[in-house]
Parts: sequence; C-alpha cells; structure tokens
Amino acid sequence: MRAVHILYSGIIAACLLISGCAYHPSAPPSATTESLDLVAPQHGDFGHYTLALTWQPGFCTGPEGSTCQANQPKIPLIGLHGLWASRPSDLIKTQVPVTTWWRKGCSLYEDETTAPPPALSNSLSHRLSEIVAHTHSDLVAHEYTKHVHCFGMDGEQFFSIAAQLRDRFARLPAAQHLTTTSGTLIAKTDLTKQIEADTGPLPERGVQFQCNKTPQGHPVLAQIWFTLKPTSLSSFPKSDAFMSSPQLQDNCPAHFLVPQWATDGSRQ
Repeated sequence: MRAVHILYSGIIAACLLISGCAYHPSAPPSATTESLDLVAPQHGDFGHYTLALTWQPGFCTGPEGSTCQANQPKIPLIGLHGLWASRPSDLIKTQVPVTTWWRKGCSLYEDETTAPPPALSNSLSHRLSEIVAHTHSDLVAHEYTKHVHCFGMDGEQFFSIAAQLRDRFARLPAAQHLTTTSGTLIAKTDLTKQIEADTGPLPERGVQFQCNKTPQGHPVLAQIWFTLKPTSLSSFPKSDAFMSSPQLQDNCPAHFLVPQWATDGSRQ
C-alpha cells in the first residue's frame, strides 16, 4: 500500500509540473472561461444585447399583485427575463422606431403565430422553469417567438447561454448582497456601486433598473438590465462585456424597495 501511495504522489507531483494540469481541489471554476458565443444567421447586424434579469418578487408585482401564477417558485430570487437583440440595421435604415421594435420584435419580419415553439431538452426546460417567472402566458415561448426565432438562432443554445449569463450574475457578491437586503429600501447609486465592485467601472447606462409599483403606488425593484456587446458575452460579468445603452430605460427613482415574498406567497 505504501508503494501505491508513493506512486500516486509521484503522479500528482508530475501533473503539477505540467502547464494546464494544475491541481486545485478547492478552487471554483472561472466564471469567464466558458465560451458563450451566439451567432445569428439572420439579421445579425444589431448593435447590442440587453440581458434582462428579474427580481422575482418585484417582477411578479402587477397592478393587482398577480402577474405570476400561484405556482411561482420563491427561490431563486434572481431570475431570467430575456436576452434581447437591438434593432437590426435594415430596420434602422427604414426608420422603424426603436419603440416599435421593442413592442413588436420578430413580428416585424414574420407572423409570430406561425413560429413553432422552441425545441428544448428536458434538462433545459426544467432549468428554465426554475429561473423564468411563471407568468400567465408562457414566458419562454414568448421570448423565443419575439426575440429569437427571426434571427435563426438555435433555441437550445440560445436559452442555455441566457441561463448561464444569469447564473454568472447570481454568483456575484453584489447579487448575494441584494438577496440579503430584500425587504429594505435601497439607493440606486448604492446598488450600482455594489455591481461595479464586481464588474469594474461600467459605461453610462451599462446597467439600468426597472421598477414596478405596488397597488399602493410604491416603487419596487423588478428588473436589472445589462447592455452587452454581441461579441463579448463570454466576458460577462467583466466590464469589457458592457457598452452604453443608446436609450435611457431606467425608470426607478433614487430610492426603491427590494421586495420580498411574504410568508403566504404574496409580495411585500
């Protein structure tokens, strides 16, 4: 047995001398080593992506407090809304307003009703059911027909990458800090600083916030939007993945509530 132990130790020692064979039993995998390249076979000349992440208790706060279904998971708090390409150049050249693109998306190119639902693996469908809000209409199918199908991208690859981008942010200390502050009033500038402590300095409007209002009219955090370079998704959440959004879309006031789920499942 001692001879076997010596042989095993020698193998490990030799491995450590070889570049690329380092042994780090406690080191977590790097958040930026995996390629997250997305290629759009059609209309691929858009300028940026918007990665829209949700703060689920706030996202599910509608005018009546019932935007999401009763089976909405209460964990995790940070979810995925979508990964949205900006206007392709042909729409810009024909002077289609950006607000029309936001509203109609792929239906400007095709009838959404003819787009087939995305063909996703069981494992990815399960994963999306955990992190995508359970709205009364299928949000994954909506995102695919409005923001993906007309670009000719593979649904499995697209949603897998979108989910991985969400996961990268959710692992950051800023995301963990946001979770610990649920139920409290925070300053928008403080949340931005928390995020930049992880990403590095961001361009103007590189990150923007969307707030909903409770039935009583109080602003609550609903979404965090990141403006990303189409060719730099693999670098996220490093600052070189970001660019300045051409449009101001931040509608949160200087201070807002980070809502939490009440014990009965409602928002508070």
